Formats: sequence, C-alpha cells, structure tokens
Amino acid sequence: MFVIVLTSCSDNKQDPANENTEQYQNLEFANQPKIDTTMSKGISPSVLKECLPMKFRGVDKLPSSSGSVEIQGIKVSKTTGEYIYPGGTITMTMADYAGAASTVAYRYELPKTQETGMEIQKIILPNGVGYSRYSPYESTMQIYCLINNRVAVEIIATGDETWFNDQTIVSSLIPADCIVRKITSKNN
Repeated sequence: MFVIVLTSCSDNKQDPANENTEQYQNLEFANQPKIDTTMSKGISPSVLKECLPMKFRGVDKLPSSSGSVEIQGIKVSKTTGEYIYPGGTITMTMADYAGAASTVAYRYELPKTQETGMEIQKIILPNGVGYSRYSPYESTMQIYCLINNRVAVEIIATGDETWFNDQTIVSSLIPADCIVRKITSKNN
C-alpha cells in the first residue's frame, strides 16, 4: 500500500508567482468586451429574415431557417438563406447580436496577417465594414461583415461559378440598407 500525504503551510505571504497570475487574470478580464444590457433583445428572427433577398443573380432563395438564443442575458437572432446555382452554392447567415455585438466584433476586422493561399480584401458597405477571403485552391469566397456595429453577416460562396471570386458581386447580396432600416424602426 502506498500513502501520499500532502501538507501546506501558510504564513499569509503571497507567492509572487500567484500574484502575477492573479494580476494577469484581472488584466485579461478588464480587456474583455462589455455587454450592453440596455439592448437586451435583437430584432426578431422573422424580421431579420425579411431582409434576405428572395432572388440573387437569377436564382430563388431556398426556404430559410431562423431562430434566437440567449447569450449572457442578450437575445441574439439569426437567419440563414441559401442560393443554389448550377456551379455552386451561396449561403448567407445574418445574426443580430444586439448588446453583445462587442463580444464578436473582432471577427469582422481585417486580419492583420496574410494567410498563405488566400486573397483577402477589405469591404466597406453602407453602415458596415468587413473583409473577404478567397481561396482559388478551394474555389471558396468567404465574406465577414458587421453592419451598424451590431448585425453580423457571413457569406460562403463555394463552387466554380465564374463570378464567385468577385468580391463586388458576392458582397452585393448583403442587404445592409434593409438591416439598418429594421434596426432603426425597432429602436423608435
């Protein structure tokens, strides 16, 4: 039989290593984005869904899914639309993060480092910014935008349609004006 006994002595002195860890944790917590609890609900998923274009470049949108979830007391709404072409698909997801938008805003900033094999371009939209990533090897265009510092829009275009690598064309699917109008009318 093996018995291990652990003992601890304390003379109320703080271990410098633990002190540094505690200071780091406090600093890390202080730098976390704050949640705006005054804006506890995003626009409803059905209202957000109304902004999805019914047709894009000659193709009808498939039936959409939408819903909401509560994140740290904030109701986040989400909707997704899909468009199928002979040479590929486009999927657009929109999520209204309401008062929790600051917690995801970093995802929609232009990456500071270049990814090998990716063509990355900044996007400026009415009331929004973001970027696109195009991989010629995977035939995939990904677009990440934040509209009105609140609604995240993500698009994935995958396939060999000749225009799928054109950021201007694919980003024209983003209904920035509709999103801002819906947010503004809800806040009035």
